[in-house]
Amino acid sequence: MAIEFPTYIEQLKPYIAGKPIEETQREYGVKRVIKLASNENPLGPSPKAIAAMKGAMKDLQLYPDASGYHLRTTLAKLEKVSFDEVILGNGSNEVIELLIRTFCVPGDFMVASDGVFAAYPISARIQGVDTIFTRMTQDYRFDLQAMLEQIKKNPRVKLVAIPNPNNPTGTYLTESELVPFLAAVEKIRNGSVHVILDYAYWEYVTAKDLPDPIVLYRRFSNVSVLKTFSKIYGLGGLRVGYGVMRPELAKYVQKVRMPFNVSSVGLVGAKAALSDKAFVKKSIQVNKVGMKKMRKAFDELKVPYLPSQGNFLLINTRQGFGLSGAEVFEECLKMGVIFRPVANYGMPDFLRVTIGTEAQNKIAIRTFLKLKKNKKA
Repeated sequence: MAIEFPTYIEQLKPYIAGKPIEETQREYGVKRVIKLASNENPLGPSPKAIAAMKGAMKDLQLYPDASGYHLRTTLAKLEKVSFDEVILGNGSNEVIELLIRTFCVPGDFMVASDGVFAAYPISARIQGVDTIFTRMTQDYRFDLQAMLEQIKKNPRVKLVAIPNPNNPTGTYLTESELVPFLAAVEKIRNGSVHVILDYAYWEYVTAKDLPDPIVLYRRFSNVSVLKTFSKIYGLGGLRVGYGVMRPELAKYVQKVRMPFNVSSVGLVGAKAALSDKAFVKKSIQVNKVGMKKMRKAFDELKVPYLPSQGNFLLINTRQGFGLSGAEVFEECLKMGVIFRPVANYGMPDFLRVTIGTEAQNKIAIRTFLKLKKNKKA
């Protein structure tokens, strides 16, 4: 008997993950491979988190605390909100899915920009929700006016996705831009359009005019904030993220959340990571120094890049090497370095480069230098 699938599932384009190290070793026959493709913390997890997770291993026969009490309590204190305003997710990606499931039914819409983090349109499509995309500005930033126009004219728009800074572009929206936008959206259809402020890279931010998301959350009634342990805390493999939202909304999100969505090891590791201030400080410094050196190298190689507030740079490979992002990606794989092509974001002439350790950055720069010389030969 033939199985019929919903059209929105048939047409779904799955998320493209970064290429694994072992796969690269097998395919290209290279022993030493470094991965600068997935915006992971090159220092790994916090030592305090590792110690705490090892201690939790002895009780793996037990189900985790479904309420995530200790982690949520710690996060509430950190963000200066109540316990009931914190939602835990299997990565912040799951919190995106929970919000879409809570707010939307098939046929509803989400508004986002071209170049938005891919988890948003994918998560929406899985629920039968279409994404209305607006064009980026010439400097690869979100066009808030264009987004506002789409929200106003489409009565079935329920959500707006704003990663700030955005991945993969690294660009961001300033306080002077975002505050008027949020104020305008709050007035549309009695505040029923909800804005997701995704601050996955918040700890790496150096720009003074990039607004604190919790300040915006307190100011506007229709805003939720997402954060993650996958970046600065180095716990991408654990899949732990969280959202801060109004208690009356969180109550409904909790209804659609499956129990035990965060493992016992994840709960313990994330809580311990929050206490390791020295590790976070070191991670920020490593990224700051690495970002400066990587920018300098690209300037010398005459490879254009977008200014970034994350732990990565998006480079223009067409202008820098005369090749597409996918072509540069393949050439670098042969030399044992994994970067991230972003053609799936509608940017075929760009490549995303994660900032690594000093040693990894040197290898990456040598790889690009060799590629440049090969193109001239």
